[in-house]
Amino acid sequence: MATVRKVPRKKSKSGYAYQVMIRRQGYGTISETFEKKADADKFARDNDREAKLAKAYGKGYTKTVTDMLDKYMETYTGKDQTKLDRLAWWKETIGDTKLRNLTPELIVECLDALRAGQAVRGHGKGKTKSLKRKRSQPTVNRYHTALSSVLEVARTHWHWITENPARRVARGKENKGIVRWLDDKERGALLTACKKSRWSQLYLLVILALSTGARLGELLGLRWSDLDLKKGMAVLVDTKNGERRAMPLIPAVQTELTKQVRRIDSPFLFPSPFNNEEHHQGFREHWNEARDNAGIENFRFHDLRHSCASYLAMNGATELEIADVLGHKTLQMVKRYSHLSTGHKQDLVNRVLGDKV
Repeated sequence: MATVRKVPRKKSKSGYAYQVMIRRQGYGTISETFEKKADADKFARDNDREAKLAKAYGKGYTKTVTDMLDKYMETYTGKDQTKLDRLAWWKETIGDTKLRNLTPELIVECLDALRAGQAVRGHGKGKTKSLKRKRSQPTVNRYHTALSSVLEVARTHWHWITENPARRVARGKENKGIVRWLDDKERGALLTACKKSRWSQLYLLVILALSTGARLGELLGLRWSDLDLKKGMAVLVDTKNGERRAMPLIPAVQTELTKQVRRIDSPFLFPSPFNNEEHHQGFREHWNEARDNAGIENFRFHDLRHSCASYLAMNGATELEIADVLGHKTLQMVKRYSHLSTGHKQDLVNRVLGDKV
């Protein structure tokens, strides 16, 4: 609360001045002196207004989006690079925005621009790389979620804001994801093409993806020290959700691993031919070539993960078991495979309830 009082001042023409005293809990007393009472009154009113707004908006009244994201990153221990890229986009696009000015309307404007591949009006200066192409609704929703999660931390843990504006923005409707998986003929053709690849390790990479359901980045990051051929297991250390995950290695994978020539200058199972401190980076050319030679259309490397999950579902694995193999923390992502396990569900119901009614 600010108070104004008249005080003697020899240097003043009138012999006195007007002193504004500001008392705030935790900050002590601050004072400012003015020649004119009108100036002192205005300063006091502005201060009271700022104090009320700070109380209404939380401790982060003066903080920006950049301040929030930087603080979040100081303690972030996850390894989800995609999330980090999305947060970097928010920082570059509206980083200078005060948290008190971060409204649902501005968030919607940003998301609409992201979807359309356009620059946000008055922000970003058109430099953001991700604005060069349009984004799908599911991707836009992930950007929304990334920002909302940080705002929620700022609200509940730091008390910088009293309300999360992103939670007042509705997420766009997503179409049900299409599960693309390899049938027996396609799988055989692809594996044959991989064996003939100019890159000798493509076949190993593909059968690992098919049999473990691991992500590309997780597989390329495998080190020889992560493998235990005696137990037929591998341990994924750098996973998307930041948790270690064990992977059983099928006999075909174990056999292929024994054929590999381990480079003494690199710890990686799939080492880079150019840098012994990095894993292989240029597999995409060889993958596309093998896929095309196999005559397979509309299929991405990530669909090998879907293929693994689909095979599990079709052979009676439960959603919990599929989630455990793929490394999902929740069952939501594996529900897309539930229709493939209807036969297993029918057998279960017949076995348990068939003679009860």
